[in-house]
Amino acid sequence: MRAVAALVAVIAALLASVPRGASAQQPPAPILGVEVNFNRLDPAIGDRLLLTLRIRHRSDVAVTASPEAPASIEFGKPAMTTLAMPDGVVQTTVTWTVQPFVLGRVRLRPFPVAWVTQEGRTGRFQVQPPEFEVVPTRAAGDTELRPLKDPVSVPGGPPAWLRPTLIALAVVLSLALGAGIGTLIVRRVRPLLHRRRAIDAVPDLEPVTAESSARAALDGLAGTVLSEASAFERYYGTIAAVVRRYLSERIGFNAHALTTEELERRMTANGVDRWQARLVGGLLERCDAAVYAHRFPDPASADHDLTVAYEIVELSRPGAPPTGVLPRGATA
Repeated sequence: MRAVAALVAVIAALLASVPRGASAQQPPAPILGVEVNFNRLDPAIGDRLLLTLRIRHRSDVAVTASPEAPASIEFGKPAMTTLAMPDGVVQTTVTWTVQPFVLGRVRLRPFPVAWVTQEGRTGRFQVQPPEFEVVPTRAAGDTELRPLKDPVSVPGGPPAWLRPTLIALAVVLSLALGAGIGTLIVRRVRPLLHRRRAIDAVPDLEPVTAESSARAALDGLAGTVLSEASAFERYYGTIAAVVRRYLSERIGFNAHALTTEELERRMTANGVDRWQARLVGGLLERCDAAVYAHRFPDPASADHDLTVAYEIVELSRPGAPPTGVLPRGATA
């Protein structure tokens, strides 16, 4: 009996040592630690909470997360920071502002965290935010309706009959002053308008660059419903065409005439980092598999491939330093 009691005590101590809010799913090898929590667990309706996700990972890994909010919960835009630790591990912290508009116990759905390595390997796992309870501001059982308070009179104010007269007088004076100022402005500005008419006839056009053109094409894929084979083919065919056209314009060779393997070698020969070339090759291989072999991934992985296409455009920007960690952007 003493041995059984000791074993139960050891198991209880191990369960108590699990950090609160940690992911219920075992993270993959490139991910070294996951923690998710709220700054408070007893908000009122409309209060702003902070949902914080901290992920410790290797320096050659980049991560993204996208929680799904129910109709009664409002999520703000994520804020991401990346911190290099002294032991060589990188900690990525993502924070969302959460506003609940429902009373009672709230349990958010598990949401995916996607990761990608410098070699182009990708994966995803689920994290579960902790539960919280939205508490009412009224006492329990208080359902009585209360009348509005009477208007408060301020001593020293003008009589009630005088207020409409003062308002009408102020309106007349404002109109007269506005008419005089308007006439003066027209007399002064009309000659200048005639002189500027020829110049203003041709509006300034924002120059179209290779990056803006690629981003516009990728923006057109956001929100695509991938329910049929034709939708997957069009989706991945567009990604492959945009990436190849952008690399052709940016690096200076015909990427459309090269196979994925030849394109990877040509990028490395033109001074592109090897891991960036592998990232491009891995994405184009998945595009070819979807378009020609009809091997379609799940919609979450397809959305992640669109994010990788955005990152390739950023990494290929002139002067972008090869940091080893994929740069993150807002819009992806």
